[in-house]
Amino acid sequence: MSATPVVSIYESKFAKSDKTDAILVVEGKKLHVNKALLSYHSDYFNTLFNGEFKEKSMPEISIDDVKFEDFATLLSLVQAKPICPKKENAEKILELADRFLLPTVKFPLDLFLANSYMDRYDKVRIGDKYEMKKVFDQGISEFTEDDRFYNMKSNSRYQSLSDKVKVAVLSRVLSLKN
Repeated sequence: MSATPVVSIYESKFAKSDKTDAILVVEGKKLHVNKALLSYHSDYFNTLFNGEFKEKSMPEISIDDVKFEDFATLLSLVQAKPICPKKENAEKILELADRFLLPTVKFPLDLFLANSYMDRYDKVRIGDKYEMKKVFDQGISEFTEDDRFYNMKSNSRYQSLSDKVKVAVLSRVLSLKN
């Protein structure tokens, strides 16, 4: 008797149904998707599915240079009952959102990261880089009056922040000192 193959949450989320009309292939695995849904949320997919490209008529479209789990999570964020991102891959999903022109996924990721336990420097860096206000503001609010200016100057994580973010961090710490 052969064992039943285990289907991952990613594969089950993108199983063939009467609502899917395209197949994207990532790392050899198939994602059955709805062209209209992806086209509505993404200029990239709108062009891919509706533009004058050979992919428009292909039965399967290969998506290269992405991890299957990250890409499936990204696409699920525009569907009902999305796959919850992980703190470890949230920034990669944001990179993919930029690459595949899916701006609507930034809002749920902003909320997710703002409420995640992660380093405040990472929160402000990610919030600044991807223009996500909630995670940025949450990261800024996590700086306390115990943060020392002299420690910041030698802190490589602080030094890697943009000047705009450094000003926000220092303003926060100064406001708490009064």
